[in-house]
Amino acid sequence: MQTPCEHKKTVVIARRDGVDYMECLDCKQIFEAEDLEPVTADADEE
Repeated sequence: MQTPCEHKKTVVIARRDGVDYMECLDCKQIFEAEDLEPVTADADEE
């Protein structure tokens, strides 16, 4: 079983309407900085 990522290494990737969007550099999950809720990314993956 995989352990959940703690999102210790993050970077701000976008800011829209006063909301910062962060990406975890370990697991590549994108989330809102305010509440750390996962959001759907529009980025194309391989």
